[in-house]
Amino acid sequence: MSRLPNDLKPSWLTELQQKSWEPEILLSGIVLYGLFKTPALLDQFLDFAKLNLHDQYTDLDNLIALFKIALYWLTLGLILHLISRGIWVGMIGLSYTFPGGIDRSKLKLSEKFDRKIDKIPAIDQIIINLEKLCSSLFSISFMMFMMIVGGYFYVLVTLIIPVVGTDMIIGNSHKSELIESITSVYAMTVLIIGLIGLFDFVTLGFFKRFKWLSKIYYPIYRVISFLTFARFYRPIYYTIVTNYNRWKIGVSLVLFVFSSIFMLGIVSDTDPIPNQAWTRITMWNNISGTTAFSGYYDDQNDDFHSIRAQIQSDIISGNTIRLFVVSRIGLEDSIKKHCNYDSLIQLDTGRHFVELHCVSQFYSVSINDIPLDDLVWKFHYKQSTGQRGILTYIDVTDLPRGNYELDVQIPDEMYRRGSIANIPFYREISNAGYQVMPQNKRDEEEDSYLQIKPIFPK
Repeated sequence: MSRLPNDLKPSWLTELQQKSWEPEILLSGIVLYGLFKTPALLDQFLDFAKLNLHDQYTDLDNLIALFKIALYWLTLGLILHLISRGIWVGMIGLSYTFPGGIDRSKLKLSEKFDRKIDKIPAIDQIIINLEKLCSSLFSISFMMFMMIVGGYFYVLVTLIIPVVGTDMIIGNSHKSELIESITSVYAMTVLIIGLIGLFDFVTLGFFKRFKWLSKIYYPIYRVISFLTFARFYRPIYYTIVTNYNRWKIGVSLVLFVFSSIFMLGIVSDTDPIPNQAWTRITMWNNISGTTAFSGYYDDQNDDFHSIRAQIQSDIISGNTIRLFVVSRIGLEDSIKKHCNYDSLIQLDTGRHFVELHCVSQFYSVSINDIPLDDLVWKFHYKQSTGQRGILTYIDVTDLPRGNYELDVQIPDEMYRRGSIANIPFYREISNAGYQVMPQNKRDEEEDSYLQIKPIFPK
């Protein structure tokens, strides 16, 4: 990448280059504010997609996970940039306050340590080096972001869309061994081509250095460059490679790739407990039937709720349990099959009544394995969580004090899924349900005296 001659360079560009720190700091602050909020919004979108768009969301999980990793790298880079700019500003102020720099005559150090002082660069040189570092960090941060997004786009276009599209057109039941073999060979070819491009990238152009090899690699390079949006970060890449130590850049790129792969396993973890991958506690699990998952209870979370079922609290002191079962797109075909929906919809009955009947018949509820019959269900939109589902009220007036488990099930003999939510709760009976023993007469007189004592004159 060549540079414009000085006589052709616009004056505004020269001025902007000299004051590039101003937009850098402004953009870093603004972008960081949005970056801290974006991962939570992505998680909300993923929850919405799981319920309303498609039940097979593995590819969407990977997309969201990779996008979050890209955002984490961008956030880290911008934080380091702001810290470096802070040091840079401090050094500029220090050079203005003390233009003479270090006064060695006042240190009175031995010759051995005096030589160490000689190795400290001049403060102006430190400022220049920090300026280069800050501008490089700002550019590298966006390069890492675009590299991850581009890498996923390559996999999406060349692998996910063709394979998933083939399955949708042909169908799993009609796929022959030949088609499966062709699909496997194609997928392996795409991955090998991607790995070749990745190897050339982290080795700073290994295949481009040999004349005969570069001719073979050139078509692969063009395809990969187009699909990975390389045109957006190629200038940054080659500028960094040609102005810094190549070995350090190569090692940094290798660490970047392996760190991103490692982060993918953590970020894409579907465990609802945050930071679960980092704990060293082994005598603990989040398996249904052994845990009181906080997402089941409305009073324990404002932003995090179960995508299966919820009740109002884990301690039921009243006489009613409000049970909300969340609707999921992945169960709709099973619901229609279970109630013979296609036949019922032909009857002279409102469609909404047929839909409510089918959904109500699909779910069964029990407390401590005792089925609850004749529950009345209604469609419900839960505004606090933005979830659609069905709602019912369970009378627990006659339920004694103690621990219980509310189980929401679907027909496992047909669909082999069984329980979808196992919600433990404690039945607490308030004191209003007990008769308070009267006090004796003397205690009542003492209590009365204590109540009126403050109004006696002193």
